Amino acid sequence: MNLLALLGIGLVAYIAITFFRALGKQLPILELMLLIAGLQWVIGPIIEYNSDFHDPKYYMYVNMDTYMGYVVPAYALFILSILLLKRSFKVDVQDILDFKKYSSYGVTILFIGVVFDLLGFVLPGALGFLVFLMAGFKFVGAIILFFSDSRIHRYIFYGSIVFLIMISLRKALFHDFILWSAFFYMFYAIKTKPTPRVKLLTFVAGFFVLTTIQAVKSDYRVMLREGFDGNFVQLFFGTVTQKYDQGFFEEEEDTAGLNVRLNQGWIISAVMDHVPRNLEFANGATINEAIVATLVPRFLNPNKKVAGGQENFREYTGLHLSDNTSMGLSIIGEFYANFGVLSGAFAMGIWGVFLALIWRVLIKNTYKIPLLIFFLPLIFLQVVKAETELVVVLNHLIKSIVAVALFFWLTKRYLKWQIFAEFDR
Repeated sequence: MNLLALLGIGLVAYIAITFFRALGKQLPILELMLLIAGLQWVIGPIIEYNSDFHDPKYYMYVNMDTYMGYVVPAYALFILSILLLKRSFKVDVQDILDFKKYSSYGVTILFIGVVFDLLGFVLPGALGFLVFLMAGFKFVGAIILFFSDSRIHRYIFYGSIVFLIMISLRKALFHDFILWSAFFYMFYAIKTKPTPRVKLLTFVAGFFVLTTIQAVKSDYRVMLREGFDGNFVQLFFGTVTQKYDQGFFEEEEDTAGLNVRLNQGWIISAVMDHVPRNLEFANGATINEAIVATLVPRFLNPNKKVAGGQENFREYTGLHLSDNTSMGLSIIGEFYANFGVLSGAFAMGIWGVFLALIWRVLIKNTYKIPLLIFFLPLIFLQVVKAETELVVVLNHLIKSIVAVALFFWLTKRYLKWQIFAEFDR
């Protein structure tokens, strides 16, 4: 293992500690983003490099020195730009609002989310992003209700968690379940102020749940595709039980298969292997496409890039990908494809500055509109995903901010909500 790999492990450990300490005091969404990125860009690849078993497709396409020579400096600049800027406007969320004050609004917000969840089956595909975003309101409303003094409101909160689990099992899609569970726990920690021991136990339990999900979801999805139409909860736990009976990760191949799902580095390494050996650097082409796709509506731009990542994946890795499979280059992989090692690393620093400034603007506005703090997880839902490419992240970030701002304007104007704080900062 080389020196840069050890540095990468140290950076991820530092971010994990920073995230751990921030729980209960702040809303560490950016720290969560950095932690997820470190696990998928650094830790997963290190495990792969040191494994004796290598998947025939999902392996590291360049050697460790080449890979870490780009990813670790880029990740370090990403961390540095965010944490240095964030430190200058650190805020204790308890200073911002009385959480109980917004309970009645939480019911309405949750209802809006449920309605859009149901309408998603009948509304045209062109409204797909709006439906996805507004459906997320149900979790925003649930978090608000968690702070209510009303027992009914708290029951609704717990019911929302059950709903999220059932949707995840029915669709066999667990990513949103994992992220929203993390967001829920952030607010739970703000309310309950758990001790370091409790937080550590939660981390261990969370790791166990994540490992179990990753281990069984492939088998579970196969059963759903074969036409299963029974009790999804029983099917899932039956799959888990069967996996344990067969020997949970007794074979190295099973452990390696788990790391394949953690390791985003194989895609980044495929980009580094393909560009510029077989394809010239994009020199900002995909960045420009992402900006145009974010700012120009589809009816004005019929050739607007479609989310899913298939086009960029095929072009910049040289690998085959079916049309019904979504894989992104990731921000760090995309920056390499555009600018190479040195400029790509600096681009990660600039991206970190951009996100930190967006966060700063939003946090400053929570002093004027305290209700905004509950919407931050929804706004950053795609941003925290380490495997998502720029067009998806930027499109979600900017448009969700606009949509939330419009929602506040409408509720203040027509529902007469008292959303502005009595003080300004």
